Amino acid sequence: MDQQPPYAPQPEHFQASKRSTLNTTRLWLWLGGVIAIAIPSATAKDGINWFVTIFMLAFLGLLDWFLRSQMHKGQAYVSVDALGIGSPAFHGKTKRYAWSDIAEITLTRVHNAPMLQLVLRPSSGHLDKRSFWNGQNPARPALPLSALDEAQHGALLQAIERQRHGQSPHVAPPAVEDQLAQEKEFHARLKALAPIPWLTYGLIAINAAVWLVTLGYGAGFAGTPAELLLGWGGNAASEVQRGEWWRMASALFLHSGFMHVALNMLGLYSAGVTVERIYGHRLFALLYLGSGLMGSALSLHFSAQGGVSVGASGAVFGIMGALLVGFLQHRDKLPKTLGKQTLSGAGFFILFSLGQGFAKPGIDNAAHVGGLLAGCLLAYVLPERLDLEKFVRSYKTRGLLCLAITLGATAGVAGIAPAARVDQRATLDLASGMRAMAEAMQALQDEAQQVEKGALSLRESDTRSRTVFAPRMRQVLAELSKVTLADTDPRKPLLTDAKRMTELLLESLAMESVFPEGSDKPQPADPQRAADISKELTAISEHFVALQASLQNGKKR
Repeated sequence: MDQQPPYAPQPEHFQASKRSTLNTTRLWLWLGGVIAIAIPSATAKDGINWFVTIFMLAFLGLLDWFLRSQMHKGQAYVSVDALGIGSPAFHGKTKRYAWSDIAEITLTRVHNAPMLQLVLRPSSGHLDKRSFWNGQNPARPALPLSALDEAQHGALLQAIERQRHGQSPHVAPPAVEDQLAQEKEFHARLKALAPIPWLTYGLIAINAAVWLVTLGYGAGFAGTPAELLLGWGGNAASEVQRGEWWRMASALFLHSGFMHVALNMLGLYSAGVTVERIYGHRLFALLYLGSGLMGSALSLHFSAQGGVSVGASGAVFGIMGALLVGFLQHRDKLPKTLGKQTLSGAGFFILFSLGQGFAKPGIDNAAHVGGLLAGCLLAYVLPERLDLEKFVRSYKTRGLLCLAITLGATAGVAGIAPAARVDQRATLDLASGMRAMAEAMQALQDEAQQVEKGALSLRESDTRSRTVFAPRMRQVLAELSKVTLADTDPRKPLLTDAKRMTELLLESLAMESVFPEGSDKPQPADPQRAADISKELTAISEHFVALQASLQNGKKR
């Protein structure tokens, strides 16, 4: 049995903290879950969907249980004494390691989570080989520290030093390499450059506010019709080619739904705070808007050719690209772990998002690629404040150069875009005509219900069909007839069906009726024509519904 040496300090134990990242994640998990349940429930026309609500609560409860289990409450999370270190949270089967078996200890980050990384000596008997199945290396065990707060991280390092020195008072062991402290010092220097990244926060607030305003004007929580996005300033090749170049900028602040704006703003926050501090407020604004405009310009060649493109992700991709370039150019001056984690995190985000864009329809990947390339190019030219002397000497001239590059490249890429495949200006007229048609159809259904209830006689209804509804349907037909769509426009068949349905309804409503002797039930004056109209209406209605279902909402990015 191991015996404590007489000079050994007392064993030290560390419990999971309420101020830890893990516990904070639990709180944000519940807050985000409650918001995700409350907003759709408040805006749903049919009331609360109890099945979805119960499923969400059960899912949140399961995640919460998993996170709490990682904290190992009721027992010491980490224990250190003169013989070694132990924790139930160590990766792998072994939960305790002797100091004599440990060659190196590093406080670092793995997948952006704080870790105590051990490197064992060959004499420890652990095979230095990563497992194919779980990715773990028995000779390099890791202890996640997300259950401890930052103050405990420092206290744990001090305890390790005390206990290891206590084991061998004559030969001091190597000090623990605290890479987190190096990161903290670097972030403190960055924060001193811009204590409050107000431009990042402001852009997030503006985008969120614009989405909330559009929600009040008919936008959907999960998705918004393309004609609404177009009316509010969405990017469309047909409109830009008519001279409305401002749409390339206004589209950056429009989003089609809650998840769309939430994911874009999360990406902006994760990279924007650091990039704003590295490049300063003015150059950050140039990076954001320049990347967004280039994304919109490239979109005119692809998604915006036949749809309406909205979203800030072109700008967000540009900020991610600027972060990559800035860190690559100064990787020799950065804390080792911070540079690796930042580059791998930003790289994963970019590759995953681009992959999603190519795999799923409805995502404007051209805007992503255009924004990314612009952000990388501008960041390569612009000076970073990691080298203050160079920044002060060159930021004005390089900023003006990048402004000229942005305006010239945006105008050039937009100017050579092919002629729009779809004329989006006709979209608003089409939407107006379709709404008028739907309202007229609903009025006819309401009248039929009034007749069934006895509130309106058959004779009165028959008269109203010619004096009220036939003129109304004639107005609908006039509105639809004003819409002109190219033969290549995917909505052309829908318009054709709508006009034909309106013509048939107009003819039916305007047709004279006869009343057989002793009956109050009207009969069409031309029964054969009435039967033909009914048959054709049935066939066209089925085709019309199928076409409506196949059309997509506006492209998002």
